[in-house]
Amino acid sequence: MENSAPIPILDEYDFTSVQIGSVANILSDDPLDRRFALWFSLDRRSAITLQKETIRNIGRRLHLVIGGQIVGVHPIEQGIGNGVLPFVLSSIVNENNAMLLFKELSISLVHIKAEFRENKG
Repeated sequence: MENSAPIPILDEYDFTSVQIGSVANILSDDPLDRRFALWFSLDRRSAITLQKETIRNIGRRLHLVIGGQIVGVHPIEQGIGNGVLPFVLSSIVNENNAMLLFKELSISLVHIKAEFRENKG
C-alpha cells in the first residue's frame, strides 16, 4: 500500500491465477500506445481482505512488489468486491518482459498450489 509501512496485504499464497493483457496508456495521445497489465484472482478469504482494504483506502494505490521492486500499480478508486486485482505494469516493462513475468508467475502459482496442498494434508 502506498504511503504505509512495507507490510504486504496479500502474499503469493492468496493468489489462485494470473492473466495478462494490455490497456490503453492514458498518459499518451497515441491511441495505439498500450501498457501491459496483470489480473490476479484471489481465493475467497483473500478476496474479503482485499475488499476491506480497498474500501478503507480509496484514493491510495496498491503496489505489486516482486523481488523488492515495484513493478505494477493499482489506483484504488473503489472497493474491489469480485476477488480480481488488476495491476498496470510499469512503463519500463516491455512486451517481452511482461510475457516473461506472466509465465514465471503462472509457473510459480502452480508450484505454490502444489506446496499448499501437500502441506495441508
